[in-house]
Amino acid sequence: MAFTDAQWLFIIIFGINFTLIIDRAHNNYDSFDTYNAWRGHSQSLYRLLLSWLLLYILPLLNFAIFYIILSINNIFIETSLQGAFTIVLIGLLSFFDFGYYRIYEAILYLSPNTFYTDKEQGDILVKDKGEFKAHFIPGVLYVIVTAIIFIILIIS
Repeated sequence: MAFTDAQWLFIIIFGINFTLIIDRAHNNYDSFDTYNAWRGHSQSLYRLLLSWLLLYILPLLNFAIFYIILSINNIFIETSLQGAFTIVLIGLLSFFDFGYYRIYEAILYLSPNTFYTDKEQGDILVKDKGEFKAHFIPGVLYVIVTAIIFIILIIS
């Protein structure tokens, strides 16, 4: 199967953003503490399950949908102003991944006792002093705006 230029560009930019988000989640929130989850620490297990859902499964599902629709619509990148606009739109498509990360943060701050012990809350959550709405609303907007950008890209 041959990829179009639009698909290649989307794959590369999404891959970079996806990697950065996974790394950031691991460094900031200890999202993938499989060792303690395996040992039966409920907070680590809940955090791991939430990170799998919001940082792996939903972004990859969103990626697959965008990728398939990009291939169906045969979006070509021309050497013109319209082509430059298309490149920018394709680049912006991967921002939905930042949205899922922000939603993940929001849920952590919504119910910190579910995801962290008291000591972990002091070590991990105190450095951001986040609140639910400050993370959730931008996260949802990232996901919605990228869907709108995608529609614009398909229509144009």
